[in-house]
Amino acid sequence: MKSKWTYFLLCLAVLCGHPGLSRAQVVDIYKEPFVIPEFHLSVPQFHQQTEPQSISDYTDLVIESELYTVAQKLNLYKAKNQLSDWMFYQVVRRTANFIFPKKDNYESYTVMKWYLLYSAGYDVRLAIVDGNLLFYAYSTEEVEDIPYFELEGKRYYCLNRHDFGVIDFTRHTMYSVPHPVQKLALLPFSYKIHQLPDFVADQFSNKVIEFRYDGRLYQFEIPVNNSLDTLFTNYPVVNYDMYFNIPLSEHTYQTLIPQLKEAVAGKDTLNGVAYLMKFARDAFAYENDIVTYAGKEKRFSPEQTLIADKSDCDDRVGLLHLLIREIYNLPMIVVQFPTHVILGVQLEKEGGDYVSYRGQQYLVCEPTPQRQDFPIGKMDEKYKTQQYQVAYSYFP
Repeated sequence: MKSKWTYFLLCLAVLCGHPGLSRAQVVDIYKEPFVIPEFHLSVPQFHQQTEPQSISDYTDLVIESELYTVAQKLNLYKAKNQLSDWMFYQVVRRTANFIFPKKDNYESYTVMKWYLLYSAGYDVRLAIVDGNLLFYAYSTEEVEDIPYFELEGKRYYCLNRHDFGVIDFTRHTMYSVPHPVQKLALLPFSYKIHQLPDFVADQFSNKVIEFRYDGRLYQFEIPVNNSLDTLFTNYPVVNYDMYFNIPLSEHTYQTLIPQLKEAVAGKDTLNGVAYLMKFARDAFAYENDIVTYAGKEKRFSPEQTLIADKSDCDDRVGLLHLLIREIYNLPMIVVQFPTHVILGVQLEKEGGDYVSYRGQQYLVCEPTPQRQDFPIGKMDEKYKTQQYQVAYSYFP
């Protein structure tokens, strides 16, 4: 097995296809781009067998290299733009791909991602399963659809599982890559997105959304952020709290919400919420995730639901929750049945169907197309005999 000193000798002899001095490169995902500073790349691409010690030696090379200038500037960029961890990670991925293109050398690219997040203070780990280099981040949140391992009471979730085909974790041993000694406490990675960055105008396109309410056709032309689908491609299934609180892009928010407020002006709260319920139900085609995503669960943020041609019950409940919160700011609960979810809103309607939660009554709102067109306060009879749980609650 070659040591890290062999890498130094190799690096002096040949730079493995990389120029020694990089030119400044722009990562322009968001309105304010990240400019990768010029640096002299003294680290070769990884060409050893993928084993714990060889990867560990390689991480030492990266840590000791001039790449710290990139990491420092990236950390300043994150702080200045107040990026959520997931949005920051998208910039990390693009930056790592510039330094070590993923298509040319996956191990170097993955170690570079690890280094940039590690340098930003995150508790991230590398491991090897069946010859595959996996990248994990410690998180205190519940993530449903990606592998994880536990170490010293911490749960580390895999950030690059999507890059591989089938990996049988029950058949293959996981080998942990030795981690650098760290004197300071490292941060957990969070999937919460408290705000979206600003985006450039050409990342938006106009979409016409229409539906009928009380015999009248309503049309809304709104800008939708085409970059969101890419940014959320590998976003995992997390709890409703995190999905429902992903905000709209500012441009979309400032266009859609005023139009909806104008549409419900003059209606009382009950009828205004009924209007929003019909918007979420009828303005978008329905398709179950099992069909769309080959048997996998996929939850949309509210803005993704606006963008998508088709969506299911989780997505519509999330969108309706956002609209009611922004326009009426009422207490709400998410009522989860074995195969369906609906929204409960703290409203009164004579003869309506209610769900009780913590001593309060919540009127049911069905934003997903059903066998019949249920008015606000009514739901399909089959759900009245099913067990349910309150998966999320919102109190202003």
